[in-house]
Amino acid sequence: MPRTRNMIDSETRLIALLGWPVTHSASPQFQNAALKVMSVNTLYLAFGVPPEQLGDALRGLRALGALGANCTIPHKEAAFALCDWCAPEARVIEAVNTVRFHEGRMLGYNTDCYGIAAALAEEGVGFHDARVVVLGAGGAARAIVAQAMLDGATHLTLVNRTVRRGEQLVLHLLEHCRQLDTQACTHPLPQCQVIGYDEIKPALADADILINATSVGMRAEDPLLFDATFLNPRTFVYDTIYNPPQTRLLIEAKQNGCAKTANGLGMLLHQGARALEIWFERAAPLELMRKELLQPRLLRRV
Repeated sequence: MPRTRNMIDSETRLIALLGWPVTHSASPQFQNAALKVMSVNTLYLAFGVPPEQLGDALRGLRALGALGANCTIPHKEAAFALCDWCAPEARVIEAVNTVRFHEGRMLGYNTDCYGIAAALAEEGVGFHDARVVVLGAGGAARAIVAQAMLDGATHLTLVNRTVRRGEQLVLHLLEHCRQLDTQACTHPLPQCQVIGYDEIKPALADADILINATSVGMRAEDPLLFDATFLNPRTFVYDTIYNPPQTRLLIEAKQNGCAKTANGLGMLLHQGARALEIWFERAAPLELMRKELLQPRLLRRV
């Protein structure tokens, strides 16, 4: 009997999503919808993997003949260290969110840079000539800061609980971000500062773009990282969290006059589509993926 695209058989390949936690993720639904349309005999499944077991998980997937993996919070930086080879953007950012298993090797990529730029563009927003504030210094923040530098932000403020960690990240990216550009940039690098949350008020007063790149907000009980009255109403507020679709940050930003806000669905969509293109070396069905991702059943509310 001929195999249909919905049939699982002995030739079905696996792509895994590794995170901790991972039950909130909408990636399996919209990625599997894309895989069906692409008529590839592949399944995309999510696995909760504690940080200390990430190496075992990736090596196990490679041994099982998996096609690839996505790594999400908190695994992106650790995945970088585990890969045998990394693409230029992943080497600069030192974070990997997409792994391709090829000829016994783990190849690392980072599609978050592309994802944030494409997501902002759809909102009519860009980093060029902007004053940008980024919360966090983890894997997602690394990609966002690098893209802001690359796209010509004039001023960049990184806010992190551990200022020293943030300073190390910014210094590294200032030195290496040009490697991400295949056509040499002509704009100057942004003025940068790294501060703690107790110093955030002046930075928010002048911000054109505020991006939360932390996991704070995934739970209804998560507190806001700063006083929302510090927000400037003209600031575009973007939360990389997409589930719940309205985080406390986005709710309080609107309550304090910020007319333009967005959650992380756009970034998720575009980084996921780029990952498919890496695994299959063909275009992803972007609009179908978007339609699937916007299904209310995939997302919860605070």
